Amino acid sequence: MRYDILMPTNPPKIAIVHDELIRRGGAEIVLEELLTMYPQADVYALYAGNVPKMTINGKTYDIKTSSIQKMPLWFRKHPGRLLPFLPQAAEQFDLSSYDLVISSSSGFAKGVVTRSGVPHLCYCHTPTRYLWDSYQAVLSNRHGKNILFRLLSHYLRMVDFTIAQRPDAYIANSEYTKSRITTYYRKDSVVVYPPIDTNFFLPGNAQNLKREYFLCVGRLTKEKRFDHAIHVAEKLGLHLKIVGVGSDEVRLKNIAGKYTEFLGKVSKEELRDLYRSARALIQPGIEDFGMAAVEALACGTPIIAYGKGGILEIVTNGVHGILYQDQLPETLAEAIRQFLRIERAFYPGNLQKRAMKFGRAAFQKGISEQVEHLFRLRNTSNYTL
Repeated sequence: MRYDILMPTNPPKIAIVHDELIRRGGAEIVLEELLTMYPQADVYALYAGNVPKMTINGKTYDIKTSSIQKMPLWFRKHPGRLLPFLPQAAEQFDLSSYDLVISSSSGFAKGVVTRSGVPHLCYCHTPTRYLWDSYQAVLSNRHGKNILFRLLSHYLRMVDFTIAQRPDAYIANSEYTKSRITTYYRKDSVVVYPPIDTNFFLPGNAQNLKREYFLCVGRLTKEKRFDHAIHVAEKLGLHLKIVGVGSDEVRLKNIAGKYTEFLGKVSKEELRDLYRSARALIQPGIEDFGMAAVEALACGTPIIAYGKGGILEIVTNGVHGILYQDQLPETLAEAIRQFLRIERAFYPGNLQKRAMKFGRAAFQKGISEQVEHLFRLRNTSNYTL
């Protein structure tokens, strides 16, 4: 991209604003890739860990945080406690000196205030889920029965919609997320899939692999529905390994039996080995995109997943794995039985080929095109951001 033509300074001053940097997941992988593209950028986050720093490609970034960072870490580790403070926290950052602002948002980071004429591009991982898609589920738990919580949620939905109008352009991480951005925010968006390191996640040597277990990967939350996989594994006597930590860990361990193994956090190299040796990755929940599914495909491992959400853009039923239509343990069990009958039909090379569509180069190209488009609009005499 010709920054010298499109931007007022060379190199341009760029701010990247993220929701929180307490843990590492798919959103943080996107942030890291953005910093690979724009290493000169400054990093902002509403709050972070005790030491607000991150190192990418050998460069250490001092993370600029809001006043939430001054709260105790034990308090910050529970996002629900921070809800009343988040919208205002995003407005505390002084971004007036930047030529471009990119928000990496699944919450309120998109609500930053920018100077007039400065493009603000939002990479939206999901519309704020607990205020929209998951709201009825939230109401059914003990918090939802509290009238103050209901009033707060109503207020935050109004705020979330209002600040969602601030970005000049949206990028969605999937067609599924794009449709929800339109529904909840009344904004159009362009799809740029998250970056998968297809040069790292590769199939192993087939002769040395013993595919003896099924695998689940992700944060241990109720939304992931890993309890469905546990119930089926225990009932059918199938070895299941679960990678990840989270708020639902104690409950999941209580319902697990001798066939389920919890591995907690693992290194990137360990995760690759686990993908390579798994019979299939099981995804019982609804994902906005599903980076773990693509990583598994890149390692030559098929997918068994509930057929709703971003997985429909990754897996073709019967080609890259098995999709089932009812989010129930019984239908997951039947999908696994179907998989076992045709397991040998899933050739690792074909699965890897599918994953190549979601590589880092495609992500970088998509982001660059949208940044360039924003600056061309800004430089058009009859257009004002």
